[in-house]
Amino acid sequence: MHNALRLRPSVLLFGQSSIHALLPSTLTAQVESLLENGKIADAQALLDKAETQGGQLEVLQYLHQCTAFKLFGQTRFRDATQHFVKGASDPRILISYFEELRPALCEETSSPEPTQTDADSTRSDSMEIEVYAGVQKYMPSETSVDDIIRNYSPYLRPQVLSETDAADNVQYASTSSIPSSSVSGTRTHPATVAMRDILGTQAREMVEAALSALLVEQAEFWARDIVEVTATALALHYAHSGDVPSPLSSFRPPLQSVPPRPPSRPPSRPTSSQLHLPPSETSASLSPSARSAAHALQQPTMTIRPRILARVLETLNLWGPLIELWRTVGDVGRLINVLAGLVEGTYHDSSVSDPLGQMFAILSSLQQPERMVTDVVTDPAIGEAERQSLIRKWGVWLAARDVERGLSLLMSGLPTRAQRPTVVGGRTKDKDLGKEQEKTDELAVLAELRKTGTTAAKKYLEWLIVGRGRENSLLQCQLVESCVEDLFECLKDDTIAKLWRAKCVSYTSTTPTTSAPLSRVSSSDSGSQLPWATNTPPPRPPFLSYFVSTTPDSRSKRARIKALLALQATLVSSEAEGEALAKRVQERIVEGGWEKVLGLEVAVLHSKLSEPSVVLRTLHSLRDSVTAEAYASSAGVYGVISPRAGASAAEGCELADWAKWFVKAVEDRNLAVKRAKSANLGGQPPSEMLKILLQVYTEDGDIQQVSRLLSSQAHSLDIPDIVSLVPESWPLHSISSFLARSLRRSVHIKHEGQIVKEICAGQNLEVLQRSYFILQQEGATIEEAVEDSEDGGSGEHLDEKGEYVEKVAMHLGQGDVHVVDVEADGGG
Repeated sequence: MHNALRLRPSVLLFGQSSIHALLPSTLTAQVESLLENGKIADAQALLDKAETQGGQLEVLQYLHQCTAFKLFGQTRFRDATQHFVKGASDPRILISYFEELRPALCEETSSPEPTQTDADSTRSDSMEIEVYAGVQKYMPSETSVDDIIRNYSPYLRPQVLSETDAADNVQYASTSSIPSSSVSGTRTHPATVAMRDILGTQAREMVEAALSALLVEQAEFWARDIVEVTATALALHYAHSGDVPSPLSSFRPPLQSVPPRPPSRPPSRPTSSQLHLPPSETSASLSPSARSAAHALQQPTMTIRPRILARVLETLNLWGPLIELWRTVGDVGRLINVLAGLVEGTYHDSSVSDPLGQMFAILSSLQQPERMVTDVVTDPAIGEAERQSLIRKWGVWLAARDVERGLSLLMSGLPTRAQRPTVVGGRTKDKDLGKEQEKTDELAVLAELRKTGTTAAKKYLEWLIVGRGRENSLLQCQLVESCVEDLFECLKDDTIAKLWRAKCVSYTSTTPTTSAPLSRVSSSDSGSQLPWATNTPPPRPPFLSYFVSTTPDSRSKRARIKALLALQATLVSSEAEGEALAKRVQERIVEGGWEKVLGLEVAVLHSKLSEPSVVLRTLHSLRDSVTAEAYASSAGVYGVISPRAGASAAEGCELADWAKWFVKAVEDRNLAVKRAKSANLGGQPPSEMLKILLQVYTEDGDIQQVSRLLSSQAHSLDIPDIVSLVPESWPLHSISSFLARSLRRSVHIKHEGQIVKEICAGQNLEVLQRSYFILQQEGATIEEAVEDSEDGGSGEHLDEKGEYVEKVAMHLGQGDVHVVDVEADGGG
């Protein structure tokens, strides 16, 4: 194939012993000569012609690099762009001329913030890049592009160049025939300043276009560290130019990943040496840079150096791109720190919407790592301990600003704490240690929440006791105090106080409109009808149920229900401590004059401090007969509020957790009270408390309540005791139902005993009949008398009864025993 660049002689000289050929200059020599003589346009035309004729790639790349740096030194940045790309120039050389892009050349460290020592070393250290020896002489000697531009500005005369035509003449400033001005102040002249701005803009447009094109065309032939430097420099350029969407898209440029080559071999170095190429190559030292080395990022998909870029983004206050950077990297800690700064007002960026919501979404995803998606955070490389620490730290921080979101993080349960594998014998110990550590962490979170605000701390305390079921007497006392405090805060509102007072008055004064006589009881023996109490209304519902069903749903309603359940269910390990707490609450009620409004709460407090008679009188003054009867029939074991009533009230207020906790707490309290009573043999039986309640009713002259109590609790009361308590002036029908039920029950018990006795007699007769034939077949056993010993009965004593039983058992166990029947004469 014919090569257009092959050198063909046009003149031959023949000698006696030799032939000489006159060869034309090589392409390299021609282009270099044109560049040295300032004929850049002719050199460009020659390169274009060589490309069309299919010149050698390495030669053309070398010449393009020479041309690019020649144009670059003359501030002809737009013309230099295509030559940098065609010459496959090492982008690190071009980057080193731009001060704002030089951080991309630095080796990325793990330290989150740059130190002064690092900055000094960045300025003083240098990196070596291999380039063609011929290229080095065309490289500008200035250290930055600003110095290159500055060297051209003093040659402009203010009288000749104006601000409007500065842009048209700027690229020809080096070859302009305008003489150098001797007038001082040209550096600060508006035309000079405008020219610098225009050239600076063109230079940055050049580096953007060159790096973008090189990154697309040459990245597959580069080592990974060069790709990282180029991508990082391009992102830095976008950040400095204010083009926010571009750095966001540059975090993951679509580059083809190839095995990296050794960084010592430059991308522009020819693979082989040719005769028409420069015979040697040298190393150009770039002083205003930092040493570069191969660096592997944690995320294999990242092609930038995030920590270097992050420092620049922080300096430029570009918090939106910085957030996206840390989100892409997967650095959850730094991501949340930036968002927290935006929430606190330390940082300002209107492009970031709802930073608090973003924090909540990220922290929520940490609790369920398997459900994390890319729009929250990409592949967080954090351990279990760090995840727990982040949730605890920022959950408390978030609760100070958004109580509901912060507590949802803290209450939804931390990830399971990792435990060391142990042998079977050590599992219980490790489990106990894990539980203790978990409780310690919860107490620490509670202490931190109390420093930030009382609302979040109260709700978290409630969750520990009610939700988690922590049995801590100190925390339980704090819960009671918190609920009582909320209760009194509600009473400070006159509207709520009037509503509750009206509820109490309405309940105590209202009587049921319906009445239902007791069912008739007929006697099977006589057939006569027993009298019953007429016009006895059914009992009204308990006050707690009445309050829940008739009060509109509100925060104050739930606060009162919580206070009631907490006062009832809280079991303090120290009796003195529990009494002190109840007395403090009781004193506050008395001081505020809320005894009638909080009648049920007063009864609950009396059940912990006073005698049962005081509790029953308080409930009777509230006209809550159902609660009083339940308290008396259970002997006060469950307290004033029964588990069923408390759970129903809590569920009516949509407090399902409180309902479960109350039932469990009351059951535990029941067991503790029973153990205490069995140990001390104290307390009153249900019958005695029912008598006390009956006495309370009779003292008040409430015939209906006495009749109802006697009818419902007849099985627990005796007629002699009741007759002595009921006044003689009361009509007989008030206790007729009780007498009928008691007598009928006595007769029933007597008949039941007779039936059982006859059944037992029949069973005994059946057993006797079955055993009679067996004994008859076996026959009788005759035992001979044992003679006394010669010493007058001083021998050993024989257990005749035991010996007889033993012999009978022996004979019964033998099948072939011959027994002689002895018949006794009837007449003696």
